Amino acid sequence: MLFELSVIGHAVSDFRLEEAIAQAGIARGEPATPEERINPPWLKQFGLDRNLYKDTHGHFSPKGADWRQWGLRTKVAAIVTWLGHDPPGTWWTYAQIECVDWFPQAHADSEPIVDVADACLGEPH
Repeated sequence: MLFELSVIGHAVSDFRLEEAIAQAGIARGEPATPEERINPPWLKQFGLDRNLYKDTHGHFSPKGADWRQWGLRTKVAAIVTWLGHDPPGTWWTYAQIECVDWFPQAHADSEPIVDVADACLGEPH
């Protein structure tokens, strides 16, 4: 468990660093296509590509089958993406990931995993 907590802490830090670097580049006027703003290239470093996980409305909506294939860093990045801000802490993030892992609907291939995450968070996003 200590290893997992360490991975989670580093993944949140890495995610925020990559996001900050990208935002600083945009602020400096570095060119970014509309696609790069919606689906930043650095997200792929975390195993996330919004184009791979779109629902019929074009929203980022991976399914249970995707969640089960993801590694811990990708799950952390997904949680941070859904929250839209830093999670309250490493232990909290670990608990959210464990909750999704344990939630029966997360094992359904077609279940939108964000719905499962919302149930674990106790609030819709």
